[in-house]
Amino acid sequence: MKPEVASRRIEFFGQRFGEAHLYLAYHAAFPLALTSDLLYRLWANFQRDIHSEVLSIPWLAVADLLLSSLCDEVGHELYEMDTAVRNVLLKKLKENPRFGEKRINELSDFLLTYVQQQIESHDPDMRDFAQAQRWTALAYTRPTKAAHELASILAGLKLEEKAEWVRMASLVETFAEALIGFQPLLIYVRGMANYVRGYHDVATFEFKKLSRQGNQVSVADVSLTIPLSLEAPQDERDREPTYRVRINKKGQILISATYTKAMGLKPGNEFEIRLGYKLIHLILLDEII
Repeated sequence: MKPEVASRRIEFFGQRFGEAHLYLAYHAAFPLALTSDLLYRLWANFQRDIHSEVLSIPWLAVADLLLSSLCDEVGHELYEMDTAVRNVLLKKLKENPRFGEKRINELSDFLLTYVQQQIESHDPDMRDFAQAQRWTALAYTRPTKAAHELASILAGLKLEEKAEWVRMASLVETFAEALIGFQPLLIYVRGMANYVRGYHDVATFEFKKLSRQGNQVSVADVSLTIPLSLEAPQDERDREPTYRVRINKKGQILISATYTKAMGLKPGNEFEIRLGYKLIHLILLDEII
């Protein structure tokens, strides 16, 4: 979702339900995903701002938020906010003088306590979900620890665990804003996700951005390995990746969305592609084709 669309949805939600409902939405944006139980506990535990002034959030706000356009039901009683919506709401939470960084720290402590029992669950799906929530809490308050733990998980993955590489890439992408100081982690896992999908040219393009010793990359004091099959001769590694490109009847250059998204390109980003023997400088427009 585009940031401007997310902002409009949040504005509409505030106009319909009022400021107190928005306060709950700010807090609800902190966890990676929501259940009715988690959201109710957020409502119950954060009825005051950092100055101990009452927020007057009605209990009906829990249901109103989950059923609103700010949340999507992605499983049985499991809800998620679009990344753009979460980012806008968290930005508003940080900038609001009633909350700020102090409330972020309080939410982190709350979430770490909330998921502790679930991390020890016998259900592997519940453990994975709880761990993702835990990394969410750490990413905003202890980013170095979160980056180290995530890198350690990646170091232990095997190439044949394709689904797990893709899952981890999606997860780390969610923490991108909080882990802004650990770009190599995002670049590495994005490259590996493309590699296991078979997009070796795009993976090579990502790995070229990293500082490395041979096929080793150091991230948060963890050594990560780049597949040896990508260690082509230097002249081949320096080539631009091959894109799926065609020109329509209007003379417009159309590029596969698979590649633009895999490279992390967003509307307005400038980049270059090789079309035949020509290197063309482009700007990605609003719509990714």
